[in-house]
Amino acid sequence: MKLTTLQQAEEYVRRGRLKQAVRVLQRAVQSGDAPLEYYLRLADVYRLQENWSGAIEAMRAALRCNPDAAPIRERLVELLIESGRLTEAVSECQRWLREVPNHPTPLEHLLDAYWQSMDYEHALQVANQLVMLQPQSAHYRLRRARLLDNLGRYAQAVSDYEHLAFDLSTPMEVMLWAIVELERLDQVQMEMLLHLLTEDPIFRIKFLRDPVDAARERGFTFSRVGEQMLQVLPDALRELPKPPRRYADYH
Repeated sequence: MKLTTLQQAEEYVRRGRLKQAVRVLQRAVQSGDAPLEYYLRLADVYRLQENWSGAIEAMRAALRCNPDAAPIRERLVELLIESGRLTEAVSECQRWLREVPNHPTPLEHLLDAYWQSMDYEHALQVANQLVMLQPQSAHYRLRRARLLDNLGRYAQAVSDYEHLAFDLSTPMEVMLWAIVELERLDQVQMEMLLHLLTEDPIFRIKFLRDPVDAARERGFTFSRVGEQMLQVLPDALRELPKPPRRYADYH
C-alpha cells in the first residue's frame, strides 16, 4: 500500500532524516491545495531543525491559504515568541485582535509577548483586560498578581494573591502558589519594617501604639496573616533590652 505524503514525511522524521521530510512536505504545500496539517507538520519539522525562519514562513503561507484558521494564527504567534521575534509577535496579536476584539486567545499570546519583552506595563494592561473578561479565571488573576509584584505595586499584588488564597473555587495549585507569594511579600516587607523601627524613633513610637495603622501609614501592605503578625510584634519589641544611651564625650 502506497504511503501518503504525510506518512512519508513521518517516516523520514522517525528515521531522523529531517531534510528529506522537509523536501516531501515542501513539494506538497507548493502545489497550493495541501491540507492544513501539511503546513503544520512542515513547521514542526523546521522547528526540530531550529530553522525558525522556515517554520514561521510555513505558517505565513498557511495563513495566506486559510486566513480564518485560528490554529494557524496561534501557531504562528507561538513560533514568533519562541524564536524571540517578540515585536513581530505583538504586531501579529494586535492584527488578530482588530479582527476579533477581546478574544482571549490572542490576548493571552499578547500578554506572553509583552512579558517576555519585560514590557510589564503593557503586559499589565492586557492582564487587566483578561481579568475583566473572565473575572473567575484564577490563572488570569495570578498572572496579573505576578505582574503587579514585578512592578512593585505590592498593595494590588497582595489583593490579588489574597483573592486566590482565600477563594475556595481557586484550583489547589494556584492557591498554594498564591499563599507562597503572600508569605514572601510579608517577609520582604517585615525586613524593611524592622529596619525602619531601628532607624526611626518616631515611627517606633507610633508602631508600638498601633502597629497596623503605623505600617499602613508608611506604605506597607501586609496580608491578613501578616497583619496578625504585626499585632503581636509590639509586645516582642517591648521585651527586648533597650539600647545603651550614648553620652557625649567630655574633655
